[in-house]
Amino acid sequence: MIEVSSEEIISQKTLPYDIYDEAGIKILEAGEILTPGKILLVRNYEVLFRKELKEEEEQEVNEIKEKVIETPEQEQETIEDFGPINKKSKLDFQSQYELKCDYNNAMDFFNRNDVIRAKSMILETRDKIIKNSQLIRKNAKFFSELKLLGEYKNIHPLNTAIYSVFLANKLEYNEAQIMEIALSALLHDIGKCKLEGEIAVLSKMTKEEEIAYKNHPIVGHKLIKTELKLNENIARVALQHHERMDGTGWPYGISSTMISEYAQIIAVCNYFDNMTSTNANLEISNFREALRALLKVGSKAFSPKPLYAFVHMLNYGDSATFEELKL
Repeated sequence: MIEVSSEEIISQKTLPYDIYDEAGIKILEAGEILTPGKILLVRNYEVLFRKELKEEEEQEVNEIKEKVIETPEQEQETIEDFGPINKKSKLDFQSQYELKCDYNNAMDFFNRNDVIRAKSMILETRDKIIKNSQLIRKNAKFFSELKLLGEYKNIHPLNTAIYSVFLANKLEYNEAQIMEIALSALLHDIGKCKLEGEIAVLSKMTKEEEIAYKNHPIVGHKLIKTELKLNENIARVALQHHERMDGTGWPYGISSTMISEYAQIIAVCNYFDNMTSTNANLEISNFREALRALLKVGSKAFSPKPLYAFVHMLNYGDSATFEELKL
């Protein structure tokens, strides 16, 4: 086997030879087009190899290299736009990239009023989240192994959906319910797309900004019903995910069983991802501290059943810091 640099590989449009990792496992096959996702995959291996080629095979490779068209600069930038890969994740590099790319594209279509294509891509993203969650459920031990990294507004709905699917499985919801819960989580913050400018931390908003921000659940409920034409179970999550069991939430200050079961589940996952994301204003540096903070807020805010199921669905001793995930 001959060592080959990642830069040599990604300088090509089409692979002229098979690529292997240190264990001799084939990563990519000869003839594959190097899409942004595959380039991202290659970049995350420190050492890669190809088989030693015969003289005539080497000549063919050189001929292919002469015809190489470098990956466009714009395509390279697209990879960067979706943020870093979580190297501790149980989701492989390609799956992380695809989820981020698909959701980002869906929201681009939605913001351009191409609702049909947006809805189709959102449903595809939901299905990928459910499929990937099923594949990694038995191997995942820590919350840090589930989290996607990147810009908050693009990543938060995905993380909330992944956590929600895990929690719904823990609570033994059926397949149809899990599909609704995953979709509800993906869309719970869709009302924010109508907010102007960047979203600041709530405590740092002006009074006018706070009023507009606290209206996003109502806006989201309307968008899901009238634009995406989805059912009330899903729309109600957007409306109620900031409500609290003791009635101190918003926008309506409802409490207890007035909050839908789906919203109770997603409220826990939403809050946890907020604490473990860069926009959080809490002094929390790792996932174990975030779980403790979630328990401290406790059943005054969250329904006990999903709260305690969430805390115990994975290993509590998750000491991974947020910065370590990027290493």
